[in-house]
Amino acid sequence: MILKILLPFLLFFSLSASDNAWYDDIDLKIEAGIYMPTFKGDILNVYGKTTFDDDFNYVGTQASYFSFFLTHDRAYTPNLIINYFNMKDNQNIELSKTIKLVDTSFSSSISTIMKNSVLNVTLYQDLMLKGKYLKIFSKHYYTGDLEFDVGLNTKVVNWNLQIQDLTNLTKEKSWVKVEEFIPLPYLGINYYLYNLVISANISALSFVDAKASSYKADIDYRVVDGLYLSAGYLYEEFKAVEDLDTISFSTSGYKFSFKYAF
Repeated sequence: MILKILLPFLLFFSLSASDNAWYDDIDLKIEAGIYMPTFKGDILNVYGKTTFDDDFNYVGTQASYFSFFLTHDRAYTPNLIINYFNMKDNQNIELSKTIKLVDTSFSSSISTIMKNSVLNVTLYQDLMLKGKYLKIFSKHYYTGDLEFDVGLNTKVVNWNLQIQDLTNLTKEKSWVKVEEFIPLPYLGINYYLYNLVISANISALSFVDAKASSYKADIDYRVVDGLYLSAGYLYEEFKAVEDLDTISFSTSGYKFSFKYAF
């Protein structure tokens, strides 16, 4: 899916190029790291509410995190950010109450497998405000640059929960699935000072049967030319109605990674 989005975008640059090579004014950056979120949420239907932490014993896990950044200096052409993470966890539990999901009742030992993947594709325009030099006690200090971003974040959520009754293994497995494609407004701010970059962004929108939001903050430090060490915090949430069940699920936690600018 990432290639389907990225290739037309690069093709547009090549077709709109001037006499110089089309890639001369494009800056590319990649990110790879680890995301360590905790889980919150529930499944609500007419039979009651089932929580992921108390009833299913899902607390948190670790996930790989990847990003791709494409920025440029061309007017009226958006920049591009793609980020992606996925995770998988499983639990065997003894239920303390009877629950009913997907029109199936469970009241004893069950096994569950939860998978969650989130893809964000963001197109945005940026406004850069250059800093100034301030003279303090005969020395000059640079105030740093500010960048403001406005755009559209298209979020693709694929989440599912598989439930197996361990007291009757011949019984078919039950599935609760969420597959959502949600466009969200995107706002971001970045602060640049020498080797330090501080950034934050937000995306949030609600529809009748689905809503989603994202909040992210990062601190990057350039250790050598092109290589940055990054630490940040990421919050992802969605709510969706699937048949008789309303699924609310969120992940929040710290992210550690490295970024390399070509």
